[in-house]
Amino acid sequence: MSDFKDNEKEIVEVVETDGTSALAPKEKDKKPVNKKDMIKNVAIGFLSVMLLLTFFSNTIMNYSLPQVATQSISYGSISPQIRGSGTVSAEDPYNITVKETRKITGVAVKEGAHVEIGDVIYYLEDNESEELKSAKEKLDDAETSYEQALFSGDVPDDVISRVRSGSTATMDSYQLKLKEVNTAYDNAKALADAATKSKEYLEKLKTTDANAIEYNKLTYEYENAMAAYEIAKIEGSDMSKEDKENAERQWNLDTQDNKREQTELATYKSQIELSYDSKILEATANETEAKKQLEDAEKEKTKVTTAIKTEISLCQQRDKIKELKEKIAKLEEESVGASIKTPVAGIVSSLAKASGETINADEAAAVIQVDGKDMTTSFSVTNQQAQKLKIGDAAKPQNAWMFGDDFKATLISIKNDKTDPANRKLLTFKVESKDITPGQSISLAIGERSVDYDMVVPNSAIKTGTASKFVLVVKSKSSPLGNRYIATKVDVDVLASDDNYSAITAALDGDEYVITTSNKPVKSGEQVRLANN
Repeated sequence: MSDFKDNEKEIVEVVETDGTSALAPKEKDKKPVNKKDMIKNVAIGFLSVMLLLTFFSNTIMNYSLPQVATQSISYGSISPQIRGSGTVSAEDPYNITVKETRKITGVAVKEGAHVEIGDVIYYLEDNESEELKSAKEKLDDAETSYEQALFSGDVPDDVISRVRSGSTATMDSYQLKLKEVNTAYDNAKALADAATKSKEYLEKLKTTDANAIEYNKLTYEYENAMAAYEIAKIEGSDMSKEDKENAERQWNLDTQDNKREQTELATYKSQIELSYDSKILEATANETEAKKQLEDAEKEKTKVTTAIKTEISLCQQRDKIKELKEKIAKLEEESVGASIKTPVAGIVSSLAKASGETINADEAAAVIQVDGKDMTTSFSVTNQQAQKLKIGDAAKPQNAWMFGDDFKATLISIKNDKTDPANRKLLTFKVESKDITPGQSISLAIGERSVDYDMVVPNSAIKTGTASKFVLVVKSKSSPLGNRYIATKVDVDVLASDDNYSAITAALDGDEYVITTSNKPVKSGEQVRLANN
């Protein structure tokens, strides 16, 4: 202690210039530092530090090691879960429709609500529907057109009577009428054609006979000219007088005969022309009469044909008016009042319209999942997964918090998946819950039958390596400073798994502890510290 005192400074009071005072050390004469003392002080300090490091080394090392949580390998049961998602569809959903276009003024229910028969779904604007208005306008136009056509002045009275009485001629009666007028027309045309041909034949024959007479007349004139030529030739010849006289006499006789024939031909020509003219006149009269009959037959044919077409058209107009009246009566009978009500009890799956919108005729206004009808959903699984299930197995929702205690899903069919029938199966579930509506997506989990295993570990303990799966087992080693814990890798085969645990086989005794979580990556052979230490 004397050594420390020798080095101390004497404390003296110092008066500052501002009148205050302070304590200040008084310098004494310094002594030379002893090297042995300095070495001693350093040695003491080093040994103190080493003592502290030795004392706290285990604690410091633990803070640098990975901290792990462990759980013992245990005997237990595994119930593997098969999961899938599908869209809920309703069996025979009821579509509420209306027969006329109306404007919606209010919606009385919400989707998912349960309704009874007669409950109001929509409130409607209390006006006449567009379909009824349109039908009445069409009826007015049809009646006007019908009356104008009926009394246009071109329709036979018998047709008007039949149409107004509501009777409609048969196709057979129309066919018979057409056959009669066509036959009459064909006969008249044949007579007209024959009369025309007869007149034309007489005219041709008259021309032929006239040409023949003219030909004979010219022949006689030619022969007379030749006789005159021969007589002139005889007179200049050296024939005897007697021979000349005989020859001239003979040629004169021939000439006289020819002239007589010519006179007779002229008379015959005149007579035959009169005969032909008479016959042609008669044929012309016959042709005129035949053509008149043909014209009458054609007019009758046109009249009957037009009457049939008009009668058919009028009957169609009349029948259309009748249909429009029936449609209007039906629309008025089925006219929706001030609201749309449900004819069935069930859950409102969807509402197609909102207040202020217009709903069209035959458009689905709402869909009701009828009470007692099933709702189903489906999803695909592998063949291996399907082999572990059976019809009637129950499934649970993966997000159970969304549904009430009444939720129930039952497997009702296992069929080949059409998209991959060789490798996959389609699972169909009947779903029952007041919280489910058609069109909703739902995720289900269905478990296999529970199986007991000797070694079961948490799923978080299973690690996947490059070639196999493994777990890290914690092994304890003793040391002067306490137990040390080493992570050791052990390869495992996973036999089955469920949501939380997996059954394994491995070269283990079954009472080891496996690492489930750690605050940093852990390698095999690395020292770790336990989370509860």
